[in-house]
Amino acid sequence: MIPIITTDREHPDLRELEKAKTVLENGGLVIVPTETVYGIACDPAVPGALEKLITAKGRDGNKPIARLAASGEQVKTTAKNWNSGLNALAEKYWPGPLTLIIETAEGWTGYRVPDHAVAIELAKLCGRTLALTSANLSGEPDTKTAGEAMEAVEADLVIDSGPSAEQAIPSTVVRVDGSTIECLREGKVSFTEIREVFEQKAVKNAK
Repeated sequence: MIPIITTDREHPDLRELEKAKTVLENGGLVIVPTETVYGIACDPAVPGALEKLITAKGRDGNKPIARLAASGEQVKTTAKNWNSGLNALAEKYWPGPLTLIIETAEGWTGYRVPDHAVAIELAKLCGRTLALTSANLSGEPDTKTAGEAMEAVEADLVIDSGPSAEQAIPSTVVRVDGSTIECLREGKVSFTEIREVFEQKAVKNAK
């Protein structure tokens, strides 16, 4: 039986989340709620953890996995070329359902700051970004409850804070390369709106 932590969505019990931190530090997988869908996370700094996550997901090992961050500032420190357009997106949509793919020392990496206290507090406790992907097998429907996530993927611990959303709409994924922005997946936030926010700030900064 997989251990389950039940905690409040808005005010998570940090003592309970410490259990999740310990599992992650030992290379385990933790099912984590977000405001869009349930996810499954690992600490990519632990040898073998990312490979374990990829296996649980049934995913092509060549497909990158986004990172869960506690704040925009945490993401900014990893970026090779942080600019005013990226800053505008982070300020407007984080925490929220936007994944930004930016260039880092490790290559192109996607980052997400979910609008969910449990996910954010877990990332804060761990002190670094975590690898996070949706808690479902590749190609299968997203999961919006802890129960659905447990049935879909294998994990070492489950954090249950109730249903994530009435409609399981994933984050919008965009890639930013300098002044160029492209949509890789349309999600909860429209790309048209995201592009307008990015370009308005980029143009204003260029003047």
